[in-house]
Amino acid sequence: MMKPVVKKVAMLVLVVFVILLSACQQEAKVNYGFKFKDITQSTEINFTHQKPQFDKKVSNVMPWLASTGAGVFLNDYNNDGKIDVYLINSKKGSSNKLYKNKGNNKFEDVTDQAGIGDVNKEGISETALWFDYDNDGFQDLFVGAWGKSQLFKNNGDGTFTNVTESSGLKAMGYAAKAIAIDYNRDGNLDLYIGNYFRKDVDLWNLKSTKIFHNDFEKARNGGENYFFKNNGDGTFTEIGKKLNLDDTGWTLATGMADINNDGYPDIYNANDFGADSLLINKAGKRFEKITQHRGIGEDTYKSMNVDFADVFHDGNFANYVSNISKQKYLLEGNQLWHMNSKGKYVDRAKELDIFQSGWSWGARFFDVNNSGNLSLVVTNGFITGKSRETYWFDMGTLATTPGNIVEDAKNWPAIGDKDMSGHEQKSLFLNQGKTFPDVAKDVGITFKKDGRGVAVGDLDNNGTLDLFFANQGAKPKVYTNIQKKPTNWIKIDLKGTPPSNREAIGARLTFHNNGIKTVVEKDGGNSFGSQSDPRIHLGLGKSETLDQLDIRWPSGKKEVFKNIKSNQILSIVEGKGSYKVISKK
Repeated sequence: MMKPVVKKVAMLVLVVFVILLSACQQEAKVNYGFKFKDITQSTEINFTHQKPQFDKKVSNVMPWLASTGAGVFLNDYNNDGKIDVYLINSKKGSSNKLYKNKGNNKFEDVTDQAGIGDVNKEGISETALWFDYDNDGFQDLFVGAWGKSQLFKNNGDGTFTNVTESSGLKAMGYAAKAIAIDYNRDGNLDLYIGNYFRKDVDLWNLKSTKIFHNDFEKARNGGENYFFKNNGDGTFTEIGKKLNLDDTGWTLATGMADINNDGYPDIYNANDFGADSLLINKAGKRFEKITQHRGIGEDTYKSMNVDFADVFHDGNFANYVSNISKQKYLLEGNQLWHMNSKGKYVDRAKELDIFQSGWSWGARFFDVNNSGNLSLVVTNGFITGKSRETYWFDMGTLATTPGNIVEDAKNWPAIGDKDMSGHEQKSLFLNQGKTFPDVAKDVGITFKKDGRGVAVGDLDNNGTLDLFFANQGAKPKVYTNIQKKPTNWIKIDLKGTPPSNREAIGARLTFHNNGIKTVVEKDGGNSFGSQSDPRIHLGLGKSETLDQLDIRWPSGKKEVFKNIKSNQILSIVEGKGSYKVISKK
């Protein structure tokens, strides 16, 4: 018989063995070849998003009305080759912030010098967009507001001039998202703005509390979207209705891509409380709305994001749309629309297991591990309440009670301190060819703030794509991407020449690597609450050379480059027939 002391030692050894074995299995489970490290504090970015306050007549739903506005917008505003950060605020009198990238993941607050911080007086910031509207080579800034939106010209010396009035860009309303698009390929970037509430609503001084959607599934009483045509002389003209782009479907996000590969950029609107809109560009003359039975234009989900990618390496862009899901209450699921061989759009999100991520907001495709496959990051969370009570039951009662007029805010139960899809874990769906496991927690993304926008960018120019999360009423989160093994990649900074726009927005690139083709298009700011690094980045896996790169410029011109060495940042100017190495690893 085993003595008591020996028995205890044996049991202790067994317990230690089990713990070590479990740890080894856990380590093996999470070893995806990369991880993310939270570097928020060391970036020296000191910012907390502030929520708005509106008329006390709607105090019962104030947390709902104050639930949007956190956003992060990346670009190189001073042309030094490093990606800078613009963060927006949503309380009247608060300041937006511009942070200059100093290198090595350090940032400097240059807001006062730039003059683009004190903008929340005649409205509150809800979105922004960097775009070179005058083709002078410097990124100008549009700040989309609930109230008066504004346009700032980049002077090229670190300062900006407010040109809202002189440009004719009169965009009073409730902007939720803005994108740049050269719809008629005249070389001038136009501006499309998705609006949420009607422009006759004044949330700070309400004449009526009938401000909401009139139906949870088929509402069309939202704000009219604007399309500002760039006249090429520093001014804009609003022609949304003329082009059939004046969508009133409570637009939260809008995105652009040449979906049918005819050379003209198309538009997709993610509409809350009703059907989305796929608008096909008819040779730069008008847009035609596409409706498909039991598909695009027929869904009744609460859409909040648009982003496109050649996920399946077939040249057909898949479109990821985020929605809402909550066990026991609402199971919509996110969507991945992809055109099949018969020309029909099919939702493949469930098949790939990328359809559940709670109350989803911003989402972005990117090559997280330099494999050449495009993965997907999703941020989420609605209202994190102080109470343990949930508002979901109240919402379900409101939505299903006959005779309830949901349009009138006074009929909504008070939210108070209740929680509604708060404390949600973010998602990173890793593209492994046929499967997309959610690896966010395993690779270090574990925070649970109420996320809104997520931007992707190589903040330290080391060839890996980092993540920047904007959080509602909270500090942002910045994660640097650490590859455990050396990976190969290529990054391209495009510059168009007339008749293309200077930014080359709309350019289509086809990467040929080991017999696999991947199409990437330079977009005009897709994804809710954010704008990502404008440079085109794709991993090459083990390949030390990219076999071939095809570029179709916005003008329609085509160029081909062969045998490009990996691990380089390249500058390609349209028509030069060559490229310049900016930096290499």
